[in-house]
Amino acid sequence: MKKDSNNIKPIVYEIQYGKIIVKLDEIMKKLDVSNYELNSKANIKFQTIQNLRINKASRIDFEVLAKLCYSLDCKVEDILEYVPTIDNNN
Repeated sequence: MKKDSNNIKPIVYEIQYGKIIVKLDEIMKKLDVSNYELNSKANIKFQTIQNLRINKASRIDFEVLAKLCYSLDCKVEDILEYVPTIDNNN
């Protein structure tokens, strides 16, 4: 099979492949939980919580995600949401 680079779309910008939305802020407001309370009870760094709440985190550790799910009694899909970008070229 001949390699044809025209068939492969390069990922250059976020808009091409979508993004992950962190909904931690919504959950914490709904449960009336402060950063301080989650920090002390779930043993998660305050800055990590804050970055997740404002969607500024570039990654999340599975251990942190598990602690959030356990402490807030929720599922991963309650915290993270994948939002695809609509591609009008296909």
